Amino acid sequence: ILGGFSMGGGMAMHLAYRFHQDLAGVFALSSFLNKDSAVYQALKKDESVLPELFQCHGTADELVLYSWGEETNKMLKSLGVSTSLHTFPNLNHELSRTEIEKLRTWIVKKLPVESTKAN
Repeated sequence: ILGGFSMGGGMAMHLAYRFHQDLAGVFALSSFLNKDSAVYQALKKDESVLPELFQCHGTADELVLYSWGEETNKMLKSLGVSTSLHTFPNLNHELSRTEIEKLRTWIVKKLPVESTKAN
């Protein structure tokens, strides 16, 4: 799994959808891709199975507008990415406990459980 907050989420989407599509998933918190992103261009040419996107965004974000994150989600979905967008009313460009808990739950579901090895 690869992910990040703000520009880190944008970088994660670039890495995952352009170069490392064998990931279990991608998360992007308060992040977006620009309208002419190279990610969109790459996905238009690609027909492979793509990692799922877990996205969170606050509606009060004044640095990375909610509408930008929403547009990114819709565009990626239209290009074959399985996406989920979790909206947080009144959340600015920051993390919330609820957001982190939702992310943790998603990560635990995505990653296989390692069996304990006897020494």
